[in-house]
Amino acid sequence: MKRVFVRYIIALICLMFIVFLAFMLLNYRLFVVKANTDCNQAVSAFVAGQWTGYQQGIKAFAENEEVKKALAAQADLREVNQQLYEFSLSQQLKANFVLLNQDREIISTNLYKTNQLLFLANRTVQEALTRLAGAPDMTYSGVIHIPFDYGQKSDLTFIRAVQDGGRTVGYLVFSLQEDSLGVVMRNREADIIVITDAFNNVIFSTNNLLIDSLGKYKDDPGEASSLIIDEKPYHVAANILPESNMRIITLLSVVQQQQIIQFGGMFLLGISCFLLLLIRFLADKITARHLSSIDELLYAVNECRQGNIDYRIKSQSFSEFQMLYDNFNSMMLKVQQLLQSNNEMAERKRLMEVKQLEGQFNPHFAFNVMEALRYEILINPEQAARMVVAFANLMRYGINYGSTHVSLQTDISYVQDYLSLQKMRYNQRLEYSIDIEQAILPYKVPKLLIQPIVENSIIHGLENSKKITIRITGRRQAKQLVLCVEDDGPGLDAARLAALQAVLEDENAMPKRIGLYNVHRVAQLLYGQEYGLTIESVSGEGMRVLLKVPVILEDDDV
Repeated sequence: MKRVFVRYIIALICLMFIVFLAFMLLNYRLFVVKANTDCNQAVSAFVAGQWTGYQQGIKAFAENEEVKKALAAQADLREVNQQLYEFSLSQQLKANFVLLNQDREIISTNLYKTNQLLFLANRTVQEALTRLAGAPDMTYSGVIHIPFDYGQKSDLTFIRAVQDGGRTVGYLVFSLQEDSLGVVMRNREADIIVITDAFNNVIFSTNNLLIDSLGKYKDDPGEASSLIIDEKPYHVAANILPESNMRIITLLSVVQQQQIIQFGGMFLLGISCFLLLLIRFLADKITARHLSSIDELLYAVNECRQGNIDYRIKSQSFSEFQMLYDNFNSMMLKVQQLLQSNNEMAERKRLMEVKQLEGQFNPHFAFNVMEALRYEILINPEQAARMVVAFANLMRYGINYGSTHVSLQTDISYVQDYLSLQKMRYNQRLEYSIDIEQAILPYKVPKLLIQPIVENSIIHGLENSKKITIRITGRRQAKQLVLCVEDDGPGLDAARLAALQAVLEDENAMPKRIGLYNVHRVAQLLYGQEYGLTIESVSGEGMRVLLKVPVILEDDDV
């Protein structure tokens, strides 16, 4: 039992660890992988939208007639400045704008003076302007690192040449401000966001540890889904924008998940050790208590086996064992009751058989049979032979017939032999008839259960009457056999009938005349309270005795 307890606890511990690991896996999938992927997609959609907006905006300005006129005349730039300012401010990502003439001189910008000099001095900017002079339909977009001051630092730059009549009259530049991009990106769920161009140049990053000395992203985002930065693990999600070839890389820390796993694992390990120690202590207590209960039950069974059916279990235990104890005590009580019933039934049957033998060996009965036999031998030898056979069958059946239950046909045959001999004794004073349904003859009935009723009718009927007629009938009602013995004797008055019925209902009665009482008690002991005798009688009109027994076929167990 202790091993069973320990195995159950180990199984429970394993189940707890499995559930914990499943929970952590689900937590990682939902709050790390899915959250990081969703954040990456949101950032990608935002950057793609801003990139498209600036691409379309710079193209629209390059084709704007007012911009072309302003560049040609280099005068009345207020309207153009106003439009460039409004466009820059209308975007979620603010931009620095620069409008240059064909000599690459700044004629309109929102850059500070020092930043204008840095812009003009930047070699990458000059190379881009040179390439665009021969490609009027192309827009340059890429990373140009210009260390602007006053919060105007930018990396992603859009440049396009302004053409008028097939010749280049100027250039328009938009540079996305890094601070503006940082404000938007730092509100995202990811811990680190990196934006690079197609050549791995970093356009924006919220963590400079990922940028090398050349301004490139240190790790290839397509190689792994996890990354260690400053000894801290991160989940990596990467996406490439199809139109701009920019890469959006988001990193989400998994330190919290690691801490939950470590803390949860240590907690479960501690709980497991505590449960194992506790179950070993409790197992001794529980098994000892259970074993004492089992020992008590085994002792009671042994007492019963040795014949002590009066033994009862008195100790209290768990509800399950107490239920066994109660069932055992109830079973032993029923055994006692069954033994008492069987003993009473056996005694009743013994008295019935003794009474029957007394009747059979009654000197008057035997003398009358022999005297009639002597005359029949002289007058009718065949009738005499039948009388001898009937008398022999009567004695043999009464003394021993094997089973206590016989077919109704067998018991009726015995009653016929008995009545035929009584007929020879009383001659014309006794008439009888037997009418039993053929279908019920194979059913089982207790041996010698009908004869005492017939005998009672003969003895009490002829006491105060010169002649009596007995009618024996039998039929089936549902699941019952109803056998009726009816006579036209003097019957019983109401007082005597009530007294007789009271005797039948008394389980402990021992009347002097035991014939009907024994039949009634045997039927009830064998089959239950709903079976037995029912007596109907009116003084001067005879008596009617109904015997009810259950329908039992020849092969059924009684």
